[in-house]
Amino acid sequence: MAFERPAFTATPFLHIDGLLISSETGEIFGYDDKSSVFYERPDHQPELSKCRSADDLSAFLKHIDRRKLPLHTLHSLVESQDIAHGVWRRTGLDCRITLPMMNILRKLHGLVQFHNVIIMPQADLAKALSTTESNLMKKLNTLVDANMVRVSTSRQSKIRKGEVKLTTNPRLIFRGDDYAQERYMKDWYLNLSIDASSSAETTLRIAA
Repeated sequence: MAFERPAFTATPFLHIDGLLISSETGEIFGYDDKSSVFYERPDHQPELSKCRSADDLSAFLKHIDRRKLPLHTLHSLVESQDIAHGVWRRTGLDCRITLPMMNILRKLHGLVQFHNVIIMPQADLAKALSTTESNLMKKLNTLVDANMVRVSTSRQSKIRKGEVKLTTNPRLIFRGDDYAQERYMKDWYLNLSIDASSSAETTLRIAA
């Protein structure tokens, strides 16, 4: 004999995985053809700052229509290089973005897909920068010391092993609108961690 659904009453019923369940007693009344709220896992957009792997970043970018972003040009980077060179010529303070630095920054510029974040396997980043994986950090450290790039790996944070997360100084490289870039710049300098041994030098670089 076919099971009959209970007639409509004021008692609410839950529809979970195809079952009709009383919200008051938990009694299962039978099957229902209404889709369960738990049937599919909702595809929530993760936070960019909480991405810890290339897969996390890929999941985040699925929610971004990068066709609507402003053109990703080298304007900010070239302008910053010119300003730093002018400061050096006028004051003698050497805060220049050197040619080797600029070569690395141009390549990183091409790897940034959204805002100022890059997450990828260390081997792939080394290849993109035309170096070896064992020499990667040495090559990046000149930019880290100059407050142009920040690097995270599994050794310092919860980045997936074998991958690397880079955040570029948003004043130099940023893929997004001007309002977002301004917010990221304020956050970058407000959260700047300065070692006691290099605080004076870093402060001068910031001022430049």
